[in-house]
Order: sequence, then C-alpha cells, then structure tokens
Amino acid sequence: MGKRKKLDPLDVKILEELQRDCRMPLQDIADRIRHPNDPSSTVPTSTVHYRVKRLEKDGIIDGYYAKINPELIGLDYITIIQILVTCKEYSDESIGEDLSKIPGVGAVYYSLGEQDFFVLTRSRNREEFLQILNKIMAVKGVLRTFTQVIAKVIKEDPRLNLSSLVRTKEED
Repeated sequence: MGKRKKLDPLDVKILEELQRDCRMPLQDIADRIRHPNDPSSTVPTSTVHYRVKRLEKDGIIDGYYAKINPELIGLDYITIIQILVTCKEYSDESIGEDLSKIPGVGAVYYSLGEQDFFVLTRSRNREEFLQILNKIMAVKGVLRTFTQVIAKVIKEDPRLNLSSLVRTKEED
C-alpha cells in the first residue's frame, strides 16, 4: 500500500469535476471552480493543468475510462462469490492475483472475516457464469465458494465521495 497523499480543497474540486466528466476540457474545469482564497474568481487553467498532472504522477488519478452500461451489452448476470482458501501452501497475494486474471471477474476483495475473498463477476448467463466459477475453483488454494446471484442493481457508482477528505482549519 502506498503512502497516503494529502488533498487540499482545490485538488478535491478538480477531482470531483473529473469524476463527473473526465473528458471535460481543463478550461471548462477551471471555469467551474472558484478560487479557495477568492470565491469571486475562477482558478487559472494553468493551475488546473498543473494539479491534474501532479495528481496523475502521484497515482491519485489512476486512469480514465468510459462507463459502459453492462445491461445494454448483455452482461446482466451478476454474482458475488465468497471464497474460502487455504493459506498453508499459497499466499493470499498469489491467490488474489490469480483470481483477478480470470475473464469476467470485475473485482477481487481480500477480507479479514469468515470468508477470505469476495469476487464480483458479470456474465451473459448462467452457463457463462459456471465457466467463470470453474476457473475460480481451479485456482490453487481455493477450498470452497459460496455464490450469491444479484437479482437487481439498486446502486452501482465507482465515483468516490471526496468532500469528506477536505479538513477545516479547526480539524488540523
């Protein structure tokens, strides 16, 4: 795990705008953001450009992508698989890495609870899911799986709530 980076209010505002629309031109982001020291003025585009480059270099901005509606392309069979593993011969890192390489696996979480891993999958149908499950069961160290099929997605949003990261002067 890398060292945590401190974000100031301007960084947070820039990140919020990029999460809203990562294709927005930097000039438009600058026009939308008010200067922290002078709320009547906007931030210069050069400042936004510098901050975005620094956030990318620091790894805070980890990439840009198009959010695709999985249901409209037929990937609406969703599962959450709880996985129990043996750690005698295989490390959690290697098992997690092997799980993450399986096509159809969208997320792998290592857990400290009863189950060792939680794996989210998306597939076209039950048959395709069973192929994914067979690959999961073939990973060295996997002992047992428990699967939940998701009936309906209520909320799914990869954007982070960044406003809680900004500290007031009283909190410092």
